[in-house]
Amino acid sequence: MAARRAEDEPPPFTHEDNRRFLQMLRDKKQMLGIGSPKVEVQFQDLTVETHVRIGRRELPTLPNCVVNAAQELASHSHMCTPRKRAVKIINGASGTIRPSRMTLLLGAPGSGKTTFLKALAGKLDLSLKRKGKVMYNGDEVNSSTPQHMHAYISQYDLHHAEMTVRETIDFASNMLGTDNE
Repeated sequence: MAARRAEDEPPPFTHEDNRRFLQMLRDKKQMLGIGSPKVEVQFQDLTVETHVRIGRRELPTLPNCVVNAAQELASHSHMCTPRKRAVKIINGASGTIRPSRMTLLLGAPGSGKTTFLKALAGKLDLSLKRKGKVMYNGDEVNSSTPQHMHAYISQYDLHHAEMTVRETIDFASNMLGTDNE
C-alpha cells in the first residue's frame, strides 16, 4: 500500500524544473519592466566596540564562568565594578558599497569582517555598541527601516548541500538575471 501512495504522488521537482521556473520568472520581470533592486550602502565613521574582561579571567573555563557570573550579578546591584576595558572591533570606517557591483571584503581571521557585515545589516549582538551612520540609498538605517531592505546571511552553511557546484553557480546566475549558457 505504501508503494501505491508513492506512485500516486507527482515526481519531485528537478534542478532543470527549478532552472526553467527561474528563467520564466526573469523573463516576466523583464517583460513588465521590473529591474533588480538597486541599493547603495554608505557608512560613515562606523565604529563597533565592546567591553572585555582583563586578566586571566577572560578565558572561558568553568571556574571563570562561575566567578564572572557572580561578579556580573554583584555589579548589577552596584556592590562592585567588573574589571573590563573597551575594545574597538571596527574603528571609524567610512565608505560606499555601490549597487550591482561585486565587493570583496578581505581580512585576517578575527579581524572583524563578520562584525562589519552585521553592523551594515543592523544585526549586531546586543553586547556590541555601534556608532556612526549606516545608510541605504541615503536613508539612515534604524529600527523603522523595512526588514526587506537589509539582511545578513551567515558564513556557515545552514542549507542541505544537494546541488553540485555547477548547479549552485547556475542558480546564482539565474537569481542575478544573467544567462551564461
